[in-house]
Amino acid sequence: MRLNNTLKTLITAGFILLIAGCSASEAAKQKAALYQFDELTEVTTIDNFRMDGWRTMDNRTVFVDSRPRETYLLVLNGVDSNLKFAQALLVSSRMGKVTVGFDSVATDENPKLRTQIKKIYRIESKEQEQQVRQKIESFSGKE
Repeated sequence: MRLNNTLKTLITAGFILLIAGCSASEAAKQKAALYQFDELTEVTTIDNFRMDGWRTMDNRTVFVDSRPRETYLLVLNGVDSNLKFAQALLVSSRMGKVTVGFDSVATDENPKLRTQIKKIYRIESKEQEQQVRQKIESFSGKE
């Protein structure tokens, strides 16, 4: 009788964990979909990267200006809570190239805390940047 109750408890606990895991992964998928910008040109690298300026939107995205007059949206693989308040931004690169999945972003506040770059989008105009800003601002109610 005792073994039967233990088995029922284990099965119930396993079922609860399975349901919780499914809902957590669904929430993660919904969060990732928020930071998908199909209207923008996605690139995997920024060649000849020399940062000329930057602007944060939230704790997952940052606009970087690179010479000559190019702007990119970096979507990070995680959250960097220092990003919105940082005085300086550190973007890693290899031989002047910033690459999705290899390079990362950190702030002067905590340079050892690096967040990997998940996606890079080319911003074609100030109007396009403004549209992206509005879209990201609308996420705040969904986070």
